[in-house]
Amino acid sequence: MNSLGMSIGATQLVATDGDPGGVPVVRSSLLTLHEDRPSEVGVPKEPGLGLAGFVDRVGDPVGIVGADGSVHSADWVMAEAIRVMIADAAVVANFDSPPALAAAVPAHWGAPAIAALRAAIDKVPALAPGGQPMKLVPDARAALLSVRDRVPDHGVVVICDFGGTGTSITLADAAGSGAPIGQTVRFRDFSGQRIDQELLAQVLTGLNQDPDRTASLGALTRLRDRCRAAKEHLSTDTTTVVPVELPGLSADVRLTRSELEELIREPLSALIGKIQETLESHNITPAGVSAVLTVGGGSGIPLVTQQLSERLRCPIVAAPQPQLAAAYGAALMAGQPDETPPADATMLSPEATMMRPVPAGEETAKSPASAPIDTVESGGLAWSEADTSPELEEYQDYSAPTTEARPEVMFSPAPGDYRDAEPVHWFQRPILWFLAAAVFSAAVFTALFIAWQDRDEAPAPSNRTSTTTTAPTTATSTPNP
Repeated sequence: MNSLGMSIGATQLVATDGDPGGVPVVRSSLLTLHEDRPSEVGVPKEPGLGLAGFVDRVGDPVGIVGADGSVHSADWVMAEAIRVMIADAAVVANFDSPPALAAAVPAHWGAPAIAALRAAIDKVPALAPGGQPMKLVPDARAALLSVRDRVPDHGVVVICDFGGTGTSITLADAAGSGAPIGQTVRFRDFSGQRIDQELLAQVLTGLNQDPDRTASLGALTRLRDRCRAAKEHLSTDTTTVVPVELPGLSADVRLTRSELEELIREPLSALIGKIQETLESHNITPAGVSAVLTVGGGSGIPLVTQQLSERLRCPIVAAPQPQLAAAYGAALMAGQPDETPPADATMLSPEATMMRPVPAGEETAKSPASAPIDTVESGGLAWSEADTSPELEEYQDYSAPTTEARPEVMFSPAPGDYRDAEPVHWFQRPILWFLAAAVFSAAVFTALFIAWQDRDEAPAPSNRTSTTTTAPTTATSTPNP
């Protein structure tokens, strides 16, 4: 059966078919809208309205504001990006019949985000080829399925997904179908973005350059991209060179693997401590852990494998192609029949709900929120192979997840391409009306103030009786000429 799977990451989107020898489609998590052309995902071929940071904003009632002032729901942007990726992957796979579709969503997502994406996908007919809606599956389970023959079939498997904005920790039952044990824990202190930023700071410090005072944002973006590439090279090489080209400065900076390991040693130790804490919270002893599965770019760093093995005392299984594991597993799950949740489902019920397409009209918004059991709040170019788009840097304002309460915003989709709002004209911008009202209020206030001052400065009438002496006037007649 033809099938296509897709993985959703904060900095990378991947789509592939169920064939291990297939050609995957890997793009940066950036959607570009065009007035006269179809939407693009990744680095755009032509300039357009770029939208980024939508993966971490799915389910957020506050939309993403484009450069032209238009507001777009993150749910719709995510669904549109999925549609483009699936369409491009279908062209590469060259199917002769409509494929079954599945998308691997981040395992740490809560029920509200999943329900919001489900509702947005159901509005896109192209994501239900042959009348079969796209499945939504957790990426941790999809990654485990993709390497099922490499992990033991007993005990507990710890799945570590090293992402661009954080690391996800998922416990899975290896004896069964890989069902999760508890909820996924998100650890943000160990991420690809953080390592890239620290490498950038180290390079600039060695050149006596202050990152905050470097004027060229484009030059810093390119340098950070090179630091990410250097990090990838240090996974296999012991030394590498970072070319530096800044305004008035050109140099080559040498980096070693030991320097990279020194940067990541402390946050990696904290991550392993979080894994041990998660196991203890579920009463799982070290002997009960049969293996640790590592996916994502960070799995290629030798120190990661070494520290996990030494402290957890169990085999470490790395996916052959860590950036494709979740997408390939999702393609395998796309062709499988839907799972029926058990009658006494507890922790398995949210996942079973994810895999089942939501019929039209069914109430999904009432699902209780299921946040991760323990999220470390701190601080992406994603790790290896993930973010290859320097253009993402200018959209970083929308990439950070927000936790504060925000007012609800209503979106009005326009007919045709299902955009959330048309571009706002200059005379429709609220800031102009606000400034006009402020100028008018200031003028009225100034007039009242001047009138009040004139009243205070007017001379008061005197109560004294004054005597006026008039000097005699002598009239002199001048004869007419």
